[in-house]
Amino acid sequence: MNSGERKQWFAPGTASGDDRQEVTTISGTITEPQPLRLGRQRQPADRVRRPPEEAAGVRAAAASKEREVSRPAPAIRESDSAAEKAEMGATARPSSEGGVLLLAGLLVVTVLFSLILLPPIEAALQLPPSTAQSRPSTNQTGPADQAATSSSSSGSPVTASPTALPAGMSLLAADTFQRPDQRSWGTATDGHPWQGDARLSAIFAISHQQGQLSNGQGAYNAILGPAFSDGEVFFTGAINRFQQANLGAVLRWMDTNNWYKAYIDGSQLVLLKSSGGMQTRLASVPFTAQAQRFYCLRFRIQGDRLQARAWLAGTPEPSQWQVSARDDTFQSGFGGLRLVLAPGSVITISAFQELALTTSSPAARPAQ
Repeated sequence: MNSGERKQWFAPGTASGDDRQEVTTISGTITEPQPLRLGRQRQPADRVRRPPEEAAGVRAAAASKEREVSRPAPAIRESDSAAEKAEMGATARPSSEGGVLLLAGLLVVTVLFSLILLPPIEAALQLPPSTAQSRPSTNQTGPADQAATSSSSSGSPVTASPTALPAGMSLLAADTFQRPDQRSWGTATDGHPWQGDARLSAIFAISHQQGQLSNGQGAYNAILGPAFSDGEVFFTGAINRFQQANLGAVLRWMDTNNWYKAYIDGSQLVLLKSSGGMQTRLASVPFTAQAQRFYCLRFRIQGDRLQARAWLAGTPEPSQWQVSARDDTFQSGFGGLRLVLAPGSVITISAFQELALTTSSPAARPAQ
């Protein structure tokens, strides 16, 4: 090695990136490869020994950076956001719980009201059965349980119930007149057609669900049902005035000239017979009846005995027959009504029924 060479050694780790040593000579810089040093590692630049003051400054700067890294701004904002969400959740939870409680309370109140109010509502919605359903059919044994309508002196209607069916008797025919207004009486509610003057005469009509006679003068016959021997007729009717007019029922009616009749004329109850057009009074009793009021009359024949009774509609039926007589001129016939009109008089019939003893047998249809 020349004495004129200048050697400069670099401390390890101060080189630009590898374990090489540069030799500077006067003529230039020569880089020589250095032998491999086993077991020696490159020391980081930050571990180079520094003076104590510099090392303390480096540590303080590192600690400051570490604190900055450990408290990032996003973490603070995220924690604030989480707290805000928690607070909102805590606020919303009581509100939802309150809504559930309110809904449960409304459900309980609804159930209680249903239990309390449902029975009276159901009772109010149950309508009474129709009067048409309550009427017995004509093939049943028993009276036609139709309400007879009567009126007071002022004309207001009063309902009267028919009496019980006597033992050993059956219903032959009945009419309640519950049908639309029409000329003539047409067909009764039991299906039997009215015969005699009630079928053809313009004096007969159905008005306001009642049978009516008006604009006539004289006697008119209304016959219903089959012929029989022993039995009775019941009806309810009224007249606007009794002068030269009367309300009556017929039994064993053969034609317009041959029959038995029971009637009221405003002052008495009479049993009458017509044979060949000649009329005979069989019996009579006093009976005061007022115009514009409805009365019931029951007329019965059994064998040769004729009996009748009358009463104001809406009052109890008398237990005893009021008038009676004996006659054997006619043995059988039809039942119905025989009504006498005077000028200006109007007769109204609200119920009719015809009963027969079980021993009575049907006969031919009535003569027209």
